[in-house]
Amino acid sequence: MEKLWSHVERMGRDHGVDPLLFAVLYIAHHPLFWGTMAWLALRARRKQPIVLQVVLGAFFWLMPYLYILVFGHGLPVWVYAAAGIGLLVGGRHAVMHIRERLAASRAESSAAIETEIA
Repeated sequence: MEKLWSHVERMGRDHGVDPLLFAVLYIAHHPLFWGTMAWLALRARRKQPIVLQVVLGAFFWLMPYLYILVFGHGLPVWVYAAAGIGLLVGGRHAVMHIRERLAASRAESSAAIETEIA
Protein backbone atom coordinates (compact mmCIF):
# COMPACT_ATOMS: atom_id res chain seq x y z
CA MET A 1 0.00 0.00 0.00
CA GLU A 2 2.86 2.33 0.83
CA LYS A 3 4.42 1.65 -2.57
CA LEU A 4 1.14 2.51 -4.31
CA TRP A 5 0.81 5.80 -2.40
CA SER A 6 4.40 6.82 -3.23
CA HIS A 7 3.65 6.07 -6.90
CA VAL A 8 0.50 8.22 -6.76
CA GLU A 9 2.40 11.07 -5.07
CA ARG A 10 5.18 10.90 -7.68
CA MET A 11 2.64 11.01 -10.51
CA GLY A 12 0.91 13.95 -8.83
CA ARG A 13 4.19 15.88 -8.60
CA ASP A 14 5.04 15.07 -12.22
CA HIS A 15 1.66 16.39 -13.41
CA GLY A 16 1.11 19.29 -10.97
CA VAL A 17 -1.79 17.70 -9.11
CA ASP A 18 -1.90 17.03 -5.37
CA PRO A 19 -3.59 13.62 -4.93
CA LEU A 20 -4.66 14.43 -1.37
CA LEU A 21 -6.34 17.66 -2.46
CA PHE A 22 -8.08 15.82 -5.30
CA ALA A 23 -9.33 13.19 -2.83
CA VAL A 24 -10.68 15.90 -0.50
CA LEU A 25 -12.40 17.67 -3.40
CA TYR A 26 -13.83 14.38 -4.66
CA ILE A 27 -15.22 13.41 -1.25
CA ALA A 28 -16.54 16.93 -0.58
CA HIS A 29 -18.31 17.31 -3.91
CA HIS A 30 -20.91 14.60 -3.18
CA PRO A 31 -22.67 16.19 -0.18
CA LEU A 32 -22.33 19.66 -1.68
CA PHE A 33 -23.86 18.53 -4.97
CA TRP A 34 -26.73 16.54 -3.45
CA GLY A 35 -27.45 19.30 -0.92
CA THR A 36 -27.72 21.75 -3.78
CA MET A 37 -30.01 19.36 -5.64
CA ALA A 38 -32.30 19.09 -2.61
CA TRP A 39 -32.38 22.90 -2.49
CA LEU A 40 -33.16 22.95 -6.23
CA ALA A 41 -36.04 20.49 -5.78
CA LEU A 42 -37.48 22.57 -2.94
CA ARG A 43 -37.36 25.76 -5.00
CA ALA A 44 -38.79 24.00 -8.07
CA ARG A 45 -41.65 22.66 -5.96
CA ARG A 46 -42.35 26.21 -4.78
CA LYS A 47 -42.12 27.41 -8.40
CA GLN A 48 -39.21 29.73 -7.58
CA PRO A 49 -36.23 30.44 -9.87
CA ILE A 50 -33.60 27.65 -9.84
CA VAL A 51 -30.79 29.13 -11.95
CA LEU A 52 -28.42 29.60 -8.99
CA GLN A 53 -28.99 26.02 -7.82
CA VAL A 54 -28.33 24.62 -11.30
CA VAL A 55 -25.08 26.61 -11.60
CA LEU A 56 -23.92 25.62 -8.11
CA GLY A 57 -24.84 21.99 -8.72
CA ALA A 58 -22.87 21.92 -11.97
CA PHE A 59 -19.88 23.56 -10.26
CA PHE A 60 -19.92 21.13 -7.33
CA TRP A 61 -20.27 18.18 -9.71
CA LEU A 62 -17.31 19.33 -11.81
CA MET A 63 -15.14 20.63 -8.95
CA PRO A 64 -12.64 17.75 -8.53
CA TYR A 65 -12.30 17.23 -12.28
CA LEU A 66 -11.83 20.94 -12.92
CA TYR A 67 -8.97 20.89 -10.43
CA ILE A 68 -7.17 18.27 -12.51
CA LEU A 69 -7.97 19.92 -15.84
CA VAL A 70 -6.95 23.42 -14.68
CA PHE A 71 -3.84 22.62 -12.65
CA GLY A 72 -2.67 19.37 -14.24
CA HIS A 73 -0.09 19.46 -17.00
CA GLY A 74 1.32 16.83 -19.30
CA LEU A 75 -1.53 14.48 -18.54
CA PRO A 76 -2.01 11.42 -20.75
CA VAL A 77 -5.01 11.46 -23.08
CA TRP A 78 -6.66 8.60 -21.17
CA VAL A 79 -6.99 10.87 -18.09
CA TYR A 80 -9.12 13.31 -20.06
CA ALA A 81 -11.14 10.42 -21.52
CA ALA A 82 -11.69 8.85 -18.09
CA ALA A 83 -12.72 12.20 -16.59
CA GLY A 84 -15.11 12.83 -19.47
CA ILE A 85 -16.69 9.39 -19.23
CA GLY A 86 -17.03 9.72 -15.45
CA LEU A 87 -18.66 13.11 -15.79
CA LEU A 88 -21.08 11.95 -18.48
CA VAL A 89 -22.15 8.78 -16.69
CA GLY A 90 -22.43 10.45 -13.30
CA GLY A 91 -24.13 13.52 -14.73
CA ARG A 92 -26.68 11.39 -16.55
CA HIS A 93 -27.43 9.48 -13.35
CA ALA A 94 -27.84 12.73 -11.42
CA VAL A 95 -30.15 14.27 -14.03
CA MET A 96 -32.33 11.13 -14.13
CA HIS A 97 -32.53 11.07 -10.31
CA ILE A 98 -33.47 14.75 -10.15
CA ARG A 99 -36.14 14.35 -12.83
CA GLU A 100 -37.65 11.41 -10.93
CA ARG A 101 -37.73 13.40 -7.70
CA LEU A 102 -39.28 16.43 -9.38
CA ALA A 103 -41.93 14.24 -11.06
CA ALA A 104 -42.75 12.59 -7.72
CA SER A 105 -42.93 16.01 -6.08
CA ARG A 106 -45.32 17.27 -8.76
CA ALA A 107 -47.49 14.17 -8.37
CA GLU A 108 -47.65 14.70 -4.60
CA SER A 109 -48.59 18.36 -5.10
CA SER A 110 -51.33 17.42 -7.58
CA ALA A 111 -52.71 14.76 -5.23
CA ALA A 112 -52.76 17.25 -2.34
CA ILE A 113 -54.62 19.83 -4.46
CA GLU A 114 -57.16 17.22 -5.61
CA THR A 115 -57.72 16.16 -1.98
CA GLU A 116 -58.34 19.79 -0.95
CA ILE A 117 -60.81 20.28 -3.80
CA ALA A 118 -62.75 17.13 -2.95
